[in-house]
Amino acid sequence: MTQTIYPVEDYLAHRGRMKLLDAVVDVDAQNAVARSVTTEAWPLFEGGAIRSIVIVELVAQTAGINIRWEEMQESGGREKEGGGLLVGIKEAVFHVSRIPVNAIVITIAKRRHAHMNYAEYHGFSKIGEDILGEVTIQVFRTD
Repeated sequence: MTQTIYPVEDYLAHRGRMKLLDAVVDVDAQNAVARSVTTEAWPLFEGGAIRSIVIVELVAQTAGINIRWEEMQESGGREKEGGGLLVGIKEAVFHVSRIPVNAIVITIAKRRHAHMNYAEYHGFSKIGEDILGEVTIQVFRTD
């Protein structure tokens, strides 16, 4: 992996409250690492913290970075028209029930399998060395 920080807007279409990732820390053919700072504007914020189910979306967006990186490699950096991603949750384990606001969260997504327009990713989010939750998702590219 490259240890460089890239603008997340180059890799994700998410904007506004649904853009949970602030920066792409690392990306290569099999993995992506993203950094986020939690805020009160995030979905699932209530009572001073964020419900941990948001980790599913963090892993999905981080996997999306890996998918977009791969598309950029294949197309020589050109924009790809149309299509989208359908994501299903295969497994999710949450080690905390709530995530504090203003925390720096690192999310890692690793591609386990890929065939044609289908891929499976396993990922986790952590604050420091503390893993908040782990998620396995299935991703289908609709293009």
